[in-house]
Order: sequence, then C-alpha cells, then structure tokens
Amino acid sequence: MDFADDQIEELLERTANGEPLTRICQGAKMPKRRTVYDWIESDEKFAAQFRAARARGIHALAEECLEIADRPSKDAVEATDKRLRIDTRLRLAGKWLPKEYGDKIDVNYNGEVTHRHDLSGYSSDELDALEKLIAKASDSSGDTSGESAPQSGSVH
Repeated sequence: MDFADDQIEELLERTANGEPLTRICQGAKMPKRRTVYDWIESDEKFAAQFRAARARGIHALAEECLEIADRPSKDAVEATDKRLRIDTRLRLAGKWLPKEYGDKIDVNYNGEVTHRHDLSGYSSDELDALEKLIAKASDSSGDTSGESAPQSGSVH
C-alpha cells in the first residue's frame, strides 16, 4: 500500500463512523475507491480491518436513525425527509448486514400436503391408464427402502 499508516487509519475510522467510502475517497489525501478495493483483494489483513470497520459503520448508520427520529420536525416536508433518510439507512443496513438488520424469514415448513382430485369425470379406460401411471411412478420413485408408497386402493 502506497499510503501512510495515518491515512489508512483515517480511512478505517471514517468507515467505522458510517461515512460512505465514496465521500471518504474524495479527500485530497485519501486513496481512490478503486485503490481501496484493490487493497481489499490483495491484502488479507487490510480486508479484515476494512470489513470490521464497515460492520461498525453499519451499526453507526442504524444508531444515526435514532438521532434523526428524535429531532423534532418543523413541518410535514421535513418529517417526510426524515422518514426517507431513516428508511434508506435501515434498508442499506439490512442489505449490508442482513443477519443483524435484515428481515427475519422462516422458510421451514413441517406440515403435510394432501392432494385430492375429483376423478368422476374420467372414463374407465382413462382411470385404468391413470392407475398404471401411479403404479409405475411408485415403482420408480427412487425409494431404496424396498417399500412402495402406500396404495389407497383402486382409482375406480
């Protein structure tokens, strides 16, 4: 890295305070964004320091939401602006640190699904063909236990 330790320290500190990298890198003494990302790709120690600083910065953004919300609003326009600023920060926090700020979604389902079909409109030949398909599917279902799916009798 071609920058002094105090410049790198400042970059990490400002990142930890929630300041966007784009804004930090606009400073005359700061590296360009591309340079920072090159360092992240080539230097494991810096990458770890930057990830830790970024996580602290995300927490700082979330805390900033409280400060924004606690300031009184003069009018409806200012209140709307506050909502937008808070929402933007919380959405970014949810994307950047989803385990802590993301929506919690439970995708586990332990229930049972039962399918019922009205077969009364089928002819006897169609029902025979369907029964053969079901038997064939049961035989080739990949069941290696030696047991076939329970048969509930004829489809007739």
